[in-house]
Amino acid sequence: MSLTPGPGFERLLKRLVRRLVARLTNGEFTERGLARILGISQPHLHHILAGKRSLTPQVADGILASLDWSLGDLFSGEELVQIVLHHQSQAGIHGLIPVAAGHLGPDFPFPEFSRVQEWLSIHTPWTARLRRPFLVELGPDPAFPFSFPGKRFALVALDENLRLDLSPRGWYVVQWGGAAFVRRLRREKDALVLLGQGALAAPAGPEAIPLSGRSPLAVVQARLLWAGPDPRKFDPFSQSGCTFPPADLP
Repeated sequence: MSLTPGPGFERLLKRLVRRLVARLTNGEFTERGLARILGISQPHLHHILAGKRSLTPQVADGILASLDWSLGDLFSGEELVQIVLHHQSQAGIHGLIPVAAGHLGPDFPFPEFSRVQEWLSIHTPWTARLRRPFLVELGPDPAFPFSFPGKRFALVALDENLRLDLSPRGWYVVQWGGAAFVRRLRREKDALVLLGQGALAAPAGPEAIPLSGRSPLAVVQARLLWAGPDPRKFDPFSQSGCTFPPADLP
């Protein structure tokens, strides 16, 4: 699961042209009037809109300034989120932690870490050590001993180093069958054994997942570091009883 920094410059120029065409199509401008606003000739604008001439960065800047548009208007909402996440992961900015859409649990689709519901301002010394952290809601799971009634959340890290470090003390988010399973793991030959610790009933999901030559990263999607109450209501890390204390970090 990779976070990309967004579309390239050439694609943004094409989007700007499409945006201009859309404004002409809906009658917001005429081609002659738009050319006058932009300060270019009508034939030149016509050739740009028809794809016969390339839109230069200088003309693109003039279009944005003349129509009071920003560069951000050319990005989708999801792309803007991805850019923020990419910057966060590269720069180590962890004062704001995204809340991912979806739930962790065998009865839910795997969470959409590419779609952020909101950002929470959480300032603790140890979260600064995390790379690509997310908060995500926990769904019920009989094999996971911390699924109490009511909304409970987990802090996970998508950091590849944490996902590869299969610590016997660690809990990991495993993707299997389109769902997310929070389990302890053990590597045995070419398979990952899922340990249903704390289960009172038969655990959901597989007992082992064959890797078949794949990296564990294909299965292990995140390291779970903390579980607790809804962080949108109060500071979760100030509460006692944190499931996964900072000492669990390698």
